[in-house]
Amino acid sequence: MPIEPVKVKKTRKPKKQKVKQGHKLVWLTLIIILIPVAIVGYVLMSSMESQGKPVEGSRFSENALQPEIQQKDLDAIQSELMNIEGVESATMDMKSATLRIHLNMQDGYDDDGLTNAAEAAYGIVNNVLPIDTYFTNSNDSKNYDLEIDSYNFLVDADHPIDGQRYIKILKTGASGKVIDNMRVARNQELTDQVRR
Repeated sequence: MPIEPVKVKKTRKPKKQKVKQGHKLVWLTLIIILIPVAIVGYVLMSSMESQGKPVEGSRFSENALQPEIQQKDLDAIQSELMNIEGVESATMDMKSATLRIHLNMQDGYDDDGLTNAAEAAYGIVNNVLPIDTYFTNSNDSKNYDLEIDSYNFLVDADHPIDGQRYIKILKTGASGKVIDNMRVARNQELTDQVRR
C-alpha cells in the first residue's frame, strides 16, 4: 500500500478583534446632548411654575432713597406751586423715585415766562427738599430724580400745536440740572439731516 501523504492542517491564528469604541461614543454624545436639554428643561419648568405671579423686588438698595420724601413735604410743595405767577393748575406725582411737577400756565405765556415759572418751581422744591440732599446720588446710594414741566396749554381742538410752548427742567440723581425747550432742537444740524 502506498503511503499517503499526511495532510498537515494549517492552524489558523485567531484574528485580533478590534476593540469597538462605538458604545463609548454613544454615551459621550448622549451626555453632551442631555446637559443643555436638562438646563433648558429646568428653565422652562421653573418659568411655568411662576407664571401668573407678579415679579416682586426693589430696584433700590437699602441705602437708596435716604432720606425719604414724606407726604408732608409734597403737600408743602403743592401749596407753594399755586403761588407762582400765571399758574392755572399745578399737579405732582411721585412714581418710581421720580418727583414730577406739571405747571399748566396761562395760554399767553411765552418761552421766557414758562422758563421763569419752571425755575420758580425748582426753587420751591429746593427750599423744601434740598437738591443736594434728595436729588443727588452719593457714592453708595441712589437718590430721587426731579422733572418739572411748564407749558402754556395742551394741544386740542381749540389750541393748535403751533402756539404751544413747553419747557422741561430735568435733574437726575447722577447729573446736573438741564433746561430743555421742547420746541427747539438741541442740535439743529442733526435735526435737519434727519428730516431730509
